Amino acid sequence: MKIRTVLLSAALAVLGSLTAVVPASAADGISTYYLTFRTGNLTNADTEDPVRVTMFGTEGKSDPMQFDRDFRRGETWTSGPHRHPSFGTIGYISLGKGGRESDAWYSEYVAIHEESTGRVYHCAVNEWFPQSSLTRYYACS
Repeated sequence: MKIRTVLLSAALAVLGSLTAVVPASAADGISTYYLTFRTGNLTNADTEDPVRVTMFGTEGKSDPMQFDRDFRRGETWTSGPHRHPSFGTIGYISLGKGGRESDAWYSEYVAIHEESTGRVYHCAVNEWFPQSSLTRYYACS
């Protein structure tokens, strides 16, 4: 009987310590996101225009985030960490580019990694953005 009590107490202590380890961001309702952009490896697929993204989830949406950098042909680039109130399950994004450089851009995808849940949302794009400014919407799974 005494051994069972000791084992049960030890098991409860281990379980208690495991459930107490909650990332600070999850505890305060703030999530950390990383966004990964993939530019196609096609002729003239790169752009020097700024790229804009807005995330839409079941619990809200982000403000538009603008990235002023060159998106090079065949490049996979990750931005973050971005700390925001949790958006819940990400359902889709808006993705756009400026038109000041007069170059087209071929985006393969945007992936969103939510650090606290470990969830990665894949937003397939596989489209050319014209030389002019344009924003489109893409589902994420």
